[in-house]
Amino acid sequence: VAAMTIPTLNYQRIKREYSTKIKNFYSKVDNAILDMEQEQGSFKDMKKPVSGQGFNWYMKYIDPHIGHQYVKGQHIYFRDGSAIVTLSTGDCLDLVYDVNADKKPNKEGYDRYRFLFCFLPATRQYWFGNKNIYWGSYGGTYATSGSPRASALAACKAGGHFCTRLLQYDNWEFKSDYPYKF
Repeated sequence: VAAMTIPTLNYQRIKREYSTKIKNFYSKVDNAILDMEQEQGSFKDMKKPVSGQGFNWYMKYIDPHIGHQYVKGQHIYFRDGSAIVTLSTGDCLDLVYDVNADKKPNKEGYDRYRFLFCFLPATRQYWFGNKNIYWGSYGGTYATSGSPRASALAACKAGGHFCTRLLQYDNWEFKSDYPYKF
């Protein structure tokens, strides 16, 4: 009985830990944007960082309001054992948050979750369904048509980078139908 129960209990504990870290990170960035706007002006007036400068943008505008434990290369480590492992500029500034930093599996949908800072009204509308939202989960129109949760679940199953939107729909909880086990 113990051989069957202990792995299940451990998995439930890890799901709660990951959920708490993701929820706290999302909230901290939300609050950091509000704080940053008090100092720098409205996010809607900010310019998207040029390719290769996402790390510098984050460190200048967001990190002062969140803080970090240490930086190694362009990875930003936090006291709770999590890290930001990618800041890349495309249509928006992609941020990949890793709940367990350098521990494996280091795969999106398992222990890594993608978020976006979007600077243009059209990209905000596309990714978040609202041109007045500047920060959010990765998902875009892949997870907004039809039933939002059903679309987000299908997108997550198709690719781990879309799972952040599913978790957001589920209030950052890993539901029983979440497709990836870690």
